[in-house]
Amino acid sequence: MKRFLFRYSVFLFLLVALAMSMLPESMARAASCYGSNCNGIDPSGTSCWNDAIPAAVQYAGSMTNINKYSPGCAANWSYTQDTSLSYLAAETVGVYTYKGRKPYRWVWDSMYDGTGYVCTKGHKGPSFNNYTIHTSSACG
Repeated sequence: MKRFLFRYSVFLFLLVALAMSMLPESMARAASCYGSNCNGIDPSGTSCWNDAIPAAVQYAGSMTNINKYSPGCAANWSYTQDTSLSYLAAETVGVYTYKGRKPYRWVWDSMYDGTGYVCTKGHKGPSFNNYTIHTSSACG
């Protein structure tokens, strides 16, 4: 009987280990990220990115800034896009700003605690760190 229980226990352990190894890595990362624990984490490749919805949107000419919100992670981030290749920056106001070092069609910054009110902005310019067009704050 002891031998049977031992074999059964080993079998269950291996089965659980196999099942855990088959989960996407992003699910494992996102499971430990909620609210302020998401601060500074790139949403790309996490389940936060997968369930994100637009909390607010602002436009400035051909540029759009989307304040993305993940309900599963309670986190926001700035997603800035333009119809043409441009020097873009995505800013979560007062927290993080990602500045594209070459022309892009879209950029985003790291996540920030979305349990409160969060504002984002988009910036566009003729060269890196030289932004002449800005969206109003997209708050949500």
